[in-house]
Amino acid sequence: MDINQLQTFLRVSEYGSFTKAGEQSFISGTAVMKQINRLETELNLKLFLRTATGVNLTPQGKKFQPYVRQLLDLLNTAVEETRRVRTDDKRIILLGTSLLHPADPFMALWKQVAPKMPRFQIRLVQLQEDLNSSNREYAMLGRSSDLIVGTFDSTTLKHSFSAIKLGSYHFGIAVRSDNPLAQLEAISFQDLAHERVLMVPTGISEKNDLLRKQMLTEVPTIQTIDTNGRYDINTFNETVEENIAMISLTPWKNIHPNLVTVPLKTDVTVDYGLLSTKLPGKKTADFLHEFIQNNDEKEFPTTM
Repeated sequence: MDINQLQTFLRVSEYGSFTKAGEQSFISGTAVMKQINRLETELNLKLFLRTATGVNLTPQGKKFQPYVRQLLDLLNTAVEETRRVRTDDKRIILLGTSLLHPADPFMALWKQVAPKMPRFQIRLVQLQEDLNSSNREYAMLGRSSDLIVGTFDSTTLKHSFSAIKLGSYHFGIAVRSDNPLAQLEAISFQDLAHERVLMVPTGISEKNDLLRKQMLTEVPTIQTIDTNGRYDINTFNETVEENIAMISLTPWKNIHPNLVTVPLKTDVTVDYGLLSTKLPGKKTADFLHEFIQNNDEKEFPTTM
């Protein structure tokens, strides 16, 4: 029995469905069912009654549920109190960072705000991917990190996230340095006529969907190529190896040494900011509240 199984148990009991609980955890309903089956086997308990319309707690499950809540609350309190002692009463906020989700935009601002928030300390942690999730690093939010700096729009936020806007990223076109497009100071949609352009599939980001619509409406001969979900480092390698164009964003311009990113002429931008879960816990919620109060250019949480 592990913490993930207990958290999954609570999600299933709340949503009454393996599939819906999986959506909240960014894993498949099958993966959720396997976790519950394993938990029931290890405990030798029947926690859920499976039906054609969903799942319901058994009497054993109902008895087990409040103890699980108490156990997880106690564990969270124990970890937080232990960290507080170890760090001279500083409240540690774990900020995830990676190549695709760099923390730099926030850290520059944090240097200015930190003196006004002496109770808190930022600790950078390397984001790990959840390979069972279509949202990969986003799925680890609230698990391995309290906050990440990432892009968001209504499509992203409906997946149980909240955001404090820090700014907007601009779109660009990433190409190999020997590609003729790399010689341009800025790229228009017309420059991409008959070009193969790599981008995320529809339904992942409304801003990407809007950009795709603009491109293909103005220049129907652009050949869009869908990635397998959100970008990872292999996306950039594919761009180099296939010598094709790729839709890129401001923070990714230096990810790959063989790629050059040229600004794309479009009025579509992508908001970025501090992302948290919608129920981040008291420590993180207190941090976000104080951060908003002490930020001279206040941006208020965006939720869906």
